[in-house]
Amino acid sequence: MSMEAQKFSLDLPNPFAELEPLITFLRGAQAQAVEIDCSNVKVMPSRGLQLLLSAEQQWRSEGLGFAVKNIGETCRKSLTLLGLEPTRFEDEETA
Repeated sequence: MSMEAQKFSLDLPNPFAELEPLITFLRGAQAQAVEIDCSNVKVMPSRGLQLLLSAEQQWRSEGLGFAVKNIGETCRKSLTLLGLEPTRFEDEETA
């Protein structure tokens, strides 16, 4: 039985934007595949990246799909500045 991924549009217009909506979404989507849309992310703050990497690890350890999609150029630059490959989430797919 294949479940459709729960989708969330991450809105980070600046590095000081609130992450509580993402945290609330992730808490509510436990035990389900998730897809995070980053098309509204201008700058990825380090705390946002930590949250995504931690959630990805948890979801994958439970055998659930975890995808981060629509990463724009400015967001990719943020990933690079934080020590990740700019294509870090590019090949991630939901299960």
